[in-house]
This record gives sequence, C-alpha cells and structure tokens, in this order.
Amino acid sequence: MSMLKPITGIGAVVGLASMAVAPLASAEDAILAHIMDSEHIFHGVSERFMDRLDQLSDGEFTISYHPGGDLGDWTSIIEQVAQGSVEMTIAWNHGELDPRWDISNLAFIAEDWEQGEAVFGPGSTMEEVYQDIMSDLNMVLLGVTPTDFTGFVVRDGLEAPVNFPEDAQGFKMRVPAQPLSIESYSALGFSVVPMAFSEVHTALQTGAIDGRAVSPPSEVLMFQDVVSAYVYTRHNFEHTFWLANKQWFDSLDSEQQEWVTTAATEAVEWAWENAEAQSPRWFEEMREAGIEVIELTPEQQQAYKELAMEVEYPYMERLVGPEVMDRIREAAEASE
Repeated sequence: MSMLKPITGIGAVVGLASMAVAPLASAEDAILAHIMDSEHIFHGVSERFMDRLDQLSDGEFTISYHPGGDLGDWTSIIEQVAQGSVEMTIAWNHGELDPRWDISNLAFIAEDWEQGEAVFGPGSTMEEVYQDIMSDLNMVLLGVTPTDFTGFVVRDGLEAPVNFPEDAQGFKMRVPAQPLSIESYSALGFSVVPMAFSEVHTALQTGAIDGRAVSPPSEVLMFQDVVSAYVYTRHNFEHTFWLANKQWFDSLDSEQQEWVTTAATEAVEWAWENAEAQSPRWFEEMREAGIEVIELTPEQQQAYKELAMEVEYPYMERLVGPEVMDRIREAAEASE
C-alpha cells in the first residue's frame, strides 16, 4: 500500500490517468529523449544504456535517441512519456502534473554527496516514494540519476544577492514551474518568474529575468555570455528521473523488461560513481570563463537555509503526509 496521501483536485494528474494512450512503438523501436547536449551527464548515461541494451538484447532493441530537446521542452517530453507517444526520458520533476513530485527539490535534505546517494540513490527510501508517484502518472521509474547541488546564476551587470531576504527584493528570479520552488524562492525574497528552461537564455539576455534558480554547476556555462556570477547555495541535491511509459514497459515480456532494467540500472550506477568527480571541473571552467563563483558565509547560509526550510517542509508534509516526511528525515539522519 502506498504511504503517499492521495492528491485531489489536480486536473493535470486526473487527465493523464484517464486520457487515451497514444499508440506505442514495438519493443524493438523505442524512443529515448531528453533536452541536454553531449556535455551533460544525461548523454553519457544514455550512451551506456543504449550500448548495454544492445548487448543484452543481441540487437533486438533499436533505440531512437533524441537528445537536445528536439522533441520539446523537458516538461513536454515527460507528458509525452505519460501519454505513450515517447517511451523513455531522463528529466527533472514535473510538479505541475503532481505537486508531490516536488519533494525531489526539498531543501537541505543532503549536505554532501554521500548523504545524497544514501537518500536518493539506488535502493533508497526515495526510490520507493517516487515509484508510487510515477505509478499514478502512468509511468515507471527506471532509476534516479544525480546532477549536483544547486545554486543560482546572476545576470551580467547586476550585483549578486547574498543576504536574504533583503538583497533579493526586486530581483526577478526564474524558477521552474513547480509549486515548491515558487513558494521557496518567494520566501527568500525574490520576485519569482516561472518559466520554461528553453526561454531562460533569451530572458537573461533581454533582462526579463535577473537570475535562474535551481541551477547545478554543470548548467551554468550554458549561459556564460549573459551571466557574471554563480551563487552556490547548495539549496537542494538535484537529481533526475529515468522514466518509462507504463503501458510500453508492461507490454514487454519478462526477458525484455530484464534487459531494460539491467541496462538502466548499470547506467544509473555509472552516473552515481562519476557525477561527483565531474563537479570540480565545472567550477574551474566557470572561473576560466570569467564567471565569479560566490559561496555564502556561514551566517548568510544559515539565514538562507532557515527561510527555505520554514516554508518547504510544512508545505511538503501537507502533500505527502508526516509518515513519508519522517522516513526521509530518518534516511538523511542515518547517513550523517
């Protein structure tokens, strides 16, 4: 039985659960799509998955690979997976479909990589929580991949806010269209602007926004021509989701399912083994590109942390219930 509280009154979730599912491709011709380029860890994970799946299936599976967002923004691709027009994706949480999914953005659950893997990695408490959510959205979770801790970028020509909430007043901060992020960054003092990822660069260029929140180090250089600073708050441990359409996955026979899950699991394990090692080079490349890397003082960090947690934890407990939140806290404390 699921521990999660049922969600009511959310049209998007009800719609996805009840809509007619698009015709599915055969097992031998499945689409894997995401929005990132060849420098991102998504690409390395995808390549390892495809190579291993080819070995295990003796070439029976042909993956039609679509990186770089040619099938739409990541939220659109998730919706396509839920509907069945795309079989698999690697993407962030889509809290507009189900606000419980925003639990993946919860602030300061993990303080370091070891704790992040214990709470979110293979075999973790959170995998079970996420699987329950995915099932309600007509999807199967194949794995959770790490990205890094997050911060925010600052548009060129502006002073970086470091004292909260006072410095954030009037600062137009792009956040993903996720209820938890909107609540949290509003509490930190920012003027939040929910916006699709695909629109961020132009918005920074024109001044429609002053910064981009929930930004891991690996994505800062995508905006290097329009940003001057990166404030590394470690707000949350960003991780992403390898998702498959439930009807497609259930249509596979047991051997085919084993091929897919084995290849995905091995690729996800590779990601957990390598993501942390990649992190320092992103900071080096930022500095080489002239982007200032700012870390908050202990006092500034504590003030930031308290503002975020005071809003996020009660908000999320109302959605998922105290039992799930207690299990998350226990997992985090056990890994300290």
